[in-house]
Amino acid sequence: MNFKKLRENKRKREFFFQNAVKVAKNILGDYLVVDNGGLMIGKIVEVEAYLGVNDDASHSFRGRITKRNKVLFEDGGVVYVYSIYGKYFCFNIVVSRKGDPQAVFVRALEPILGIEIMLKHRKVERIKMLTNGPCRWTTAFGIDKKFLGRSTVSKSLYISQTPSKNFKIVSAKRIGIEYANNSRDLPLRFYIKDNSFVSKK
Repeated sequence: MNFKKLRENKRKREFFFQNAVKVAKNILGDYLVVDNGGLMIGKIVEVEAYLGVNDDASHSFRGRITKRNKVLFEDGGVVYVYSIYGKYFCFNIVVSRKGDPQAVFVRALEPILGIEIMLKHRKVERIKMLTNGPCRWTTAFGIDKKFLGRSTVSKSLYISQTPSKNFKIVSAKRIGIEYANNSRDLPLRFYIKDNSFVSKK
């Protein structure tokens, strides 16, 4: 892998000032690069868009600000990470501009580099099970609450744009938001068709 090219193709901060749907679709096929006790790289294969204060599946619904979600209300290009079940973490990228709390939830990656580190973190033997879900990949990459608010354009965490994207994007309903009466059926989950690391077809 050409690391110089990876760095040259790093997404700029301004890219994340766009709306969640546009960012979500555009980062499919890109590389998420994380240096966290070792360099790990995964291709983004599944994402969900969260639209902010009018999206009743979003943590920022109705503009309610809490200690946990306040980073969502900042300018795009930072990480919003939160824990579930007391031990797993979900990784989101804040997008749009300050005061418009949209986000892209990264659901699944295809492991590219640092697989030995990921296997050690996940304690699994099958590579296919490493990163094919939101909590699986964050465990593999060692993502935890210390990533909250971290820049997505830093030396140790960034997204590298892939110039050539020869795949089809599938749109589907988001997962696990049955409580969202108004938006649960919106086709705001996007994934790479036929990629084996997508969490759910």
